[in-house]
Amino acid sequence: MAVEFGGRARVGPVRVGWAAPRNIEPGAWLGPADARRAAGFAAGRRREFLTGRALVGQLLAAGFGEAGRPDTAPCPRCGGDHGPVLVRGVPAIASVAYTDGFVVAAVAADAHALRLGVDAEAASVDPVRDADLGRLLGVGPDQALRRWTRVEAVLKASGGGLRTDPGLVRVAAGTARVGSAPEAYRLEPVAGPPGLEISVAWLPPAG
Repeated sequence: MAVEFGGRARVGPVRVGWAAPRNIEPGAWLGPADARRAAGFAAGRRREFLTGRALVGQLLAAGFGEAGRPDTAPCPRCGGDHGPVLVRGVPAIASVAYTDGFVVAAVAADAHALRLGVDAEAASVDPVRDADLGRLLGVGPDQALRRWTRVEAVLKASGGGLRTDPGLVRVAAGTARVGSAPEAYRLEPVAGPPGLEISVAWLPPAG
């Protein structure tokens, strides 16, 4: 499952890695739910998916040894094979993001992060989109993309995803909350490659 990292970073308890999508042969390292999903994807989506799972596996190996393997958890709403990333074999959690030309993965020990989300967006060349996104999020167009990745990382960590109104995410200095929920997520940018905005959000254990 080896894939060459385009880069790696460490943000607090979170290990992050990114790479361009690659042709990867699935094998015994692929979990049963992941294998079923990968078999049904078109070629381009399959490359992205397998690259993301390979990145998760390698980040787990770096932090926990070779026992950790990624898979897909059952959907919390319908039980189907399209839930969040599941980590088998080691006490860790993971998240994956896909954007134009890059796959980004993040892992953390579950002793240090109860929930985890990563988001990535390629730099926009559409000023109208940036202006619209900035209005939605209450920031200027030049800050819209970074704010969007932060909001998306928090929503992934919370489990709400795009079912939750992005305007409910309240971002402060290094933290964020979703609406009136009491959980305070840690929120940090990741120094990735030029032209790519990456943000991670995690929920620290209480106390």
